[in-house]
Amino acid sequence: MASDNTSGEVSTTATQERPQPVYWDHIFFKVEEITFSVPPHRLIENSEVFAAMFDLPTGEDGRLEGRNKQHPIVLEDYQASDFNALLRILYPTPRDLISGAFKLEKDEWIGVLNLSTRWQMKEIRDHAINNLSKISLSPIEKVVLARAHKVAKWLKEGLTEIVTEDPIRPLEDLERLGLKTACRLLWIRDQTVPHKAAPVQGFNVTLGSLACPSGHVMFPAARNCSGCSRSISVDDPEAIYLYNSSSVQIQDSGTPGPTRTSLIINLQILRCRAMTTGSHQNPGPRSDVNVSDVFKEEIASYESWDQ
Repeated sequence: MASDNTSGEVSTTATQERPQPVYWDHIFFKVEEITFSVPPHRLIENSEVFAAMFDLPTGEDGRLEGRNKQHPIVLEDYQASDFNALLRILYPTPRDLISGAFKLEKDEWIGVLNLSTRWQMKEIRDHAINNLSKISLSPIEKVVLARAHKVAKWLKEGLTEIVTEDPIRPLEDLERLGLKTACRLLWIRDQTVPHKAAPVQGFNVTLGSLACPSGHVMFPAARNCSGCSRSISVDDPEAIYLYNSSSVQIQDSGTPGPTRTSLIINLQILRCRAMTTGSHQNPGPRSDVNVSDVFKEEIASYESWDQ
């Protein structure tokens, strides 16, 4: 006869892992004239610099900097606003997490990028770069920030945008990048931006007004430009442009009555006005290719930060 289990014990097939107690100490930092009290675990998890710092042995007097407010870790040459912005990333408030409306201003993200780069916080650095990339940055800002914080893609984007802008930026803006960079950019721009030919003396005619010596209309229908294949209308005075060259000879017809002009035109090279003024020249090499070549060493040195 089976007996009842009176021990009151309940057996389970799986042993549940018990949560471990968490003890958070606080470390005191002094940045400028402000003292911050911070749990160090997020700094240790995200930065080898801080992991090594907090692993240091205590001094002979048994005192370790940062353990109390009277002896904080002093961060020289840092800004309190940058440190505060980084702490907002490392220790978001419940309201930020629940609302999903966590937001930093542009200057705050730049501060986060600055500290995460200096303290080797790769994930936070990447997060700051991604968020700043969504904010409108001028080409000059991209280059300045790229050089300050080793961001290769901003350097390429900023330099490429500068050499392709029309008109080119004021000299004062280029001077912010340094004389050597400004000279390089102007050289790239000169190599890659098509140059328009200077206007020449000439006059406008329509295809429909052209006739043979017998007075018969030569072009009853539109004709395609031999240079760009644009359709040249028979009644468009802006469509073609004639000038005295080897392909067009202008002479007085010598007939009595109203003045008439005889034109000897090589029709095989008849061009529209756009092609005649030289605005459809073949462009040079792509500007981003030139930027990558001229600044390749600097770009490569920044790309190593993203590996």
